[in-house]
Amino acid sequence: MSGGPVEVMTFEHNQMRGLLEQIQAALEKGDEEAFFGLSDSMMILLQQHNMKEEQMLYNMIQMHLGASNDELVAQLSSM
Repeated sequence: MSGGPVEVMTFEHNQMRGLLEQIQAALEKGDEEAFFGLSDSMMILLQQHNMKEEQMLYNMIQMHLGASNDELVAQLSSM
């Protein structure tokens, strides 16, 4: 993985999709131990992922937008 933060976020999104599939399979089997173990993994992954998005990715987006940020916010707010 060498594409930077966006590639990392995409990779993690795919990890979460895989975990959701495993959680669903555990539910369908009635495997409570697997369900709760996978759910804990999902919670940790989501917490770490959200921190990265909030602390890194969102700041990168804001810096990239620069002065047009206020204009974009105004346009989105008017929708």
